[in-house]
Amino acid sequence: MIDEDFLIGEALVGEEPEIAHIDLIIGKKSGPVGGAFTNTIAQTREGHTPILGVIRPNLPVKPATLIVPKVTIRSLEDAERMFGPAQSAVSKAVADVVEEGVISKDSVEELAVIVSVFIHPRGRDYQRIYRYNYAATKLALKRAMNKFPCIDKVLEEKDKSMHAMIGFRINNLKKPPYLEVALDIPDWRRVEGIIRSLPRSDAIIIEAGTPLIKRYGVEVVQKIHQLRPETVVLADLKTLDTGNLEARMAGDATADVIGFSGLAPIKTMERFIDECKKVGALSLMDTINVQDPVAVLKKLKAKPDIIELHRAIDAEQTEESEWGYIDKIKKVCNNKVLVAVAGGIRVNKVKKALKSGADILVVGRSITCAKDVTGAARAFLQEMGVEEVDQYRVMTDF
Repeated sequence: MIDEDFLIGEALVGEEPEIAHIDLIIGKKSGPVGGAFTNTIAQTREGHTPILGVIRPNLPVKPATLIVPKVTIRSLEDAERMFGPAQSAVSKAVADVVEEGVISKDSVEELAVIVSVFIHPRGRDYQRIYRYNYAATKLALKRAMNKFPCIDKVLEEKDKSMHAMIGFRINNLKKPPYLEVALDIPDWRRVEGIIRSLPRSDAIIIEAGTPLIKRYGVEVVQKIHQLRPETVVLADLKTLDTGNLEARMAGDATADVIGFSGLAPIKTMERFIDECKKVGALSLMDTINVQDPVAVLKKLKAKPDIIELHRAIDAEQTEESEWGYIDKIKKVCNNKVLVAVAGGIRVNKVKKALKSGADILVVGRSITCAKDVTGAARAFLQEMGVEEVDQYRVMTDF
């Protein structure tokens, strides 16, 4: 017997266009599910009329099941798909779950199920519609009864997984090291050629450099994403003022990471970081010409997600003495920060940078000005010891 007022289940099964997506709730007739059941079946919404789950006409399934279409029924053909294979599949799945003991026979009269069913208008294969909706309903019910997923599963998967319909995976940079390719060339044709030449790798970040953004505007980030939707794109704004406004502009332009200057006023930086969180982007503090990054970080109530220890192009011949800040920076940020190093990074300095604690290596001309862009990028990835090709995980969810 269900001890809560209701339980929730969800499942996606199959392939387009017959793909099945099921959302359902199951609970006591005397509780909120029973009230929703009664109210829903009494509603008259054109194109979304709910129907009872039946094994066949005149034989309703137990527990009482209400099927609610997600897509508007506009034609007789749409109605036949819902009243035929979909209704039959959902009802059979509910009955089988009872027979298998997932739901007790003794409790079926006390329970009600509301199932929201998606049928694609282009779906034509009744066999697939039936089988996909049967499997999805059965899986969603079992997940509901087992209270899947637990919160630990959600937190574990939230930065690993991708939605099947989104077309790309959101990378929140949880598995360093990363190679950040800095595109400071204010010439889109050259930049496009470089982007197309870069290896396909989860370990690559593409930076829209300040000169590139100044020439083409922050919308250049969206153009980069159109070429590489799966790749993290950084907008290097080096913001000094109006932090929340500039962060919002970059977020609207689809930037995954947005950079501000560590020379900005404390209030500007805090507003920038806060706005990045609102738009779902990571914030990056650029320390170019900042004498003591640790002191600045201590003043911030909210810490950025990434600190970039940055030597200016004009100072690249100096030693990487600022790399000694890395341990202190991570400590003051409670080890919840990534550290990037930029300025004159060559392949022969990769090991030293990683040994110093760097998580992200920012490389510009060593890749962008190379005769063989692909080979140059691969040389860095190989020296960093990271995979070049996406490795697809086998999902084993209940």
